[in-house]
Amino acid sequence: YFGLNKVTANVTISVPRADTSWMMTTDRCGGFRQSTYDNWVYYAVSLYNIWDKSKYYYCPAGYHWACTEEGNKIFKYYYCPAGYHWACTEEGNKIFKYNINWSGTYVYYSQCGWTGSRYRGMDRRFFRFRDSATTNAYKHVGNYDEHQVQHS
Repeated sequence: YFGLNKVTANVTISVPRADTSWMMTTDRCGGFRQSTYDNWVYYAVSLYNIWDKSKYYYCPAGYHWACTEEGNKIFKYYYCPAGYHWACTEEGNKIFKYNINWSGTYVYYSQCGWTGSRYRGMDRRFFRFRDSATTNAYKHVGNYDEHQVQHS
């Protein structure tokens, strides 16, 4: 699940403690890895690899579960075939290709003590957005951190 920092300016907000018992916290990142692409983004890992589309997954205090639109604004790059890391822009009738400086850091693949997309015998592949039940949007654990939001 995809979380963002909550920004407040000189305001104290009192909210009930959110139920984060759904979170897996035993990997080397406490199940809550900060993005290497955008330090406002954190990836929260579920105890289970079955997504309940009707459930609201609460984030730790100070964070919120981002919607697809927020993800699209942060992760703006275009998908290219395997082996190519280019973004394209059009100027007139010409297409110019610009090399994107990919970090080489995956969303969660082989991060924080995981072996690929597996941790403690369970395969986990997708980070969902708050509205993924309707948008089908996700971040895949095996894509580079800065890779755009995908849709199934």
